[in-house]
Amino acid sequence: MGLFSHHHARDAYDQVYGGGRPPHEVTHELLAGAAAFEAMRMYEHHRERQGIPEHHELAKELLAGFAAAEIEKHFENNRYGHLNHRDARRLAEQQAEYLWQERHGR
Repeated sequence: MGLFSHHHARDAYDQVYGGGRPPHEVTHELLAGAAAFEAMRMYEHHRERQGIPEHHELAKELLAGFAAAEIEKHFENNRYGHLNHRDARRLAEQQAEYLWQERHGR
């Protein structure tokens, strides 16, 4: 599976969170990209609010947690019953780390 760049993850976010794509057309990759984009937004907001310096291991932990939480929210409402919960979560965590590395160059 290819991971989304920041631009494509934002598109995925708009399609999933903005309702641009019907739930039954959402793929694992699209959902993971959208959740990872939201996880990055949450991470950046959290980091600014808490004044946390950049630290790769902490960032990975926080992002994985935010991405997993976003996937949980999506599966709670049963809109994505055609997707595998575990696969979506794993992909979202990988995608979030990729977005972080793309942005911070590590």
